[in-house]
Amino acid sequence: MRQVLAVYKRELALYFRSPIAYAIAFALLLFFGLLFSSNISQYVNYNFQALGQGGQALTADDLVTFVPELLTFLLFLVAPLLTMRLIAEETREGTLEVLMTLPMSEAAFILGKFLAVWTYYTVLLLITVMYHIILSQIGSPDFGLFLGSYIGAWLYGGTVLALTMIWSAITEDQIVAAFLGAATVLVLYLGESAAVWMSQQGQLAGVAEFVREFGLRAHYNNTLLQGVVRAEDILYFVMLMVASLFLTTLLVQTRRWRA
Repeated sequence: MRQVLAVYKRELALYFRSPIAYAIAFALLLFFGLLFSSNISQYVNYNFQALGQGGQALTADDLVTFVPELLTFLLFLVAPLLTMRLIAEETREGTLEVLMTLPMSEAAFILGKFLAVWTYYTVLLLITVMYHIILSQIGSPDFGLFLGSYIGAWLYGGTVLALTMIWSAITEDQIVAAFLGAATVLVLYLGESAAVWMSQQGQLAGVAEFVREFGLRAHYNNTLLQGVVRAEDILYFVMLMVASLFLTTLLVQTRRWRA
């Protein structure tokens, strides 16, 4: 545990000293802020007109999931940028071999790095809770919907970060690691769309269902984002996270054996 904590502290300090990490946070929060402000203005104006004309007003629930849904979509770009250097940079600069000579297991090394980047993402996600606080001042948003969407976004983010770490362990080129990580996440994100297309083309229903269930959206957009918390969705994210970290650990072990 001390080994994990040592790596965790080192990596977390690097994140909060990195201009790239601050640039990503600034860009995302600025983007979210502008879109959220625009949506709030439209929400207020629409409700004002609807009430004046005796129509149906929108509820605050219509805006609760806006930020977590958008954030999880953008992770196919953000996650590779956050993880591309974690192992690739150590390999390129030759520091990975030095670290591997220390009395530290590969699992502790990988877990410490993963927990550091997941902590950074968690902080970023928690900052966006302020949008829910703002919504609470102008309406009565469903707390269950908020909780389910944010728990899902947290697990979704951890899974995607773990997946993109694999490519950082495979190649020492950070740009290549980021590109392959983005492609992997995007393929999993589009799994449900691919399953729909396969069904329309008359492909095997079992194969289409497998592709859909293996995709990210089937376990977030259709359930957790709607406030429906299912054990199978949580298990999907946890198992995919564990499998990705296990594969990354094996890749680092291979490097140690070669060294």
